[in-house]
Amino acid sequence: MKTLYLIRHGETDHNKEGLAMGHLDSPLNDHGHRQAQQTAAWLARRPISRLISSDLSRALHTAAPLGAALGLRVELDSRLRELSFGLFEGRKVDDCAIDYPEIVARWRSGEFDFAPPGGETRRDLMARTRIVLDEILAGPEEHIALITHGGTLNALHTHLIEDGHPQPRECIHRAFRFHNASVSMAAHSGDHWRFLVVNSTFHLEEEPRQLLH
Repeated sequence: MKTLYLIRHGETDHNKEGLAMGHLDSPLNDHGHRQAQQTAAWLARRPISRLISSDLSRALHTAAPLGAALGLRVELDSRLRELSFGLFEGRKVDDCAIDYPEIVARWRSGEFDFAPPGGETRRDLMARTRIVLDEILAGPEEHIALITHGGTLNALHTHLIEDGHPQPRECIHRAFRFHNASVSMAAHSGDHWRFLVVNSTFHLEEEPRQLLH
């Protein structure tokens, strides 16, 4: 049985300001670094044997304390990056709606094959994250941690929901929201995934005790 630990990066100043980051390399702030240390302390008790992180610094610097605690090398994988938001990056989407109302309206509609200029479609994100999951399932490691981003986590969780369905839906589920440094867990047994915990922040000090299960 394989177990996935799905971790969102710690807080950045762009998160605090509500800006779309996408592929921008926004670093962790002081609070984000503390979250990364607390996440590492909690997960160090788990039998994780492989760490894979987005190559953006906010994810890598969240993964680094966990790698140190477990004595594991952090593998970088650009396929775990956040969705690229193109011209929205570094701005609030509400502000973009003033300048580009039609583009933002199409984006907010959830259209699967639409991307802001310079950005990626949701189909692009689903395709690259699907390959990562397929490789993990084919590999020998049983306990794997992925350190990534909110939109990417939505895509990964959608794959887990749709996995094995004879007609998987072309969508990214909007039911999930992932807080900074949250941890989700899913186990693969037989031919399906089972969620163990989603969006837990129980390990973080002075944070809302978020938990969906």
